Amino acid sequence: MSKYNAIVVVVYNKTIAESTTINTLSNYFLKDSVLVIHNNGPKDIDFGSDYERLKEKFLDVKIVNDISNSPLSILYNNFITEYSDADKYVILDDDSTITDSFIQALRDSDYDLELPKIVSRTDNKNYYPISAGKVVTSEGFLPTQGTFSIGSGLIISRRTVDIFDSHKITPFDESFALYGVDVSIFRRIYKLNTQGETFKLRTQSHLLHSLSRTEGSESAFRIKERLIDVAVSTRRYPTFRMHVHLLKKLTLTVLNRNFSGAAALVGAYFYGKHPRCR
Repeated sequence: MSKYNAIVVVVYNKTIAESTTINTLSNYFLKDSVLVIHNNGPKDIDFGSDYERLKEKFLDVKIVNDISNSPLSILYNNFITEYSDADKYVILDDDSTITDSFIQALRDSDYDLELPKIVSRTDNKNYYPISAGKVVTSEGFLPTQGTFSIGSGLIISRRTVDIFDSHKITPFDESFALYGVDVSIFRRIYKLNTQGETFKLRTQSHLLHSLSRTEGSESAFRIKERLIDVAVSTRRYPTFRMHVHLLKKLTLTVLNRNFSGAAALVGAYFYGKHPRCR
């Protein structure tokens, strides 16, 4: 097969018609791209006539019904492995608004990773990418060290995957299941960079996105997942500052009488993995 892009949209608890990402992505003709719609549960969904409609817009369309709620790290790595001859890989969740600038970035080639600016549709503010501790609002190339973003919208080049392969590591750390998955690819890039590998990180596009942090109070589930992320991150990528942060989180969680959250944090630190990744 000639050069093509592989795009995965991870859908959770939605039909195709309810996915903003799929609806806006299908506004474009992307005959150089394979679209994988990965339904990650909690129940199978019927794709019906949507499948034929989407096939008219893409090189190919693949539907995956997976009600096991696979850890995103494993899902992403398996997706990259399955399309090992693709030119670029695009990671998307189910509630992003695709823009003209993002499609243009997909067609460009002068980067190793494209990190679109993530604009919250709640308050219309930029939240990612972050570089040197600050939100990036301008366009251009970004320093390798200290830059990160969320996974949704990330465009990864073939060259980047080849570098990971040459070091016999996966792009995403499979110790994480939900939170922490996206940052893990950047942590691995930092390490490879210190070993002499170079990466061209760029932001030249934007996406509108639903961010839980801007949509009111978090659910008990998300609070617990963030605690697990802190624990696994501290165990996998330890620094003095992260251990101090971990202890503060544990103390506050106990003081708030969130004992199940505290137990999850301690357990995740002990095993060094999310429970669903063990």
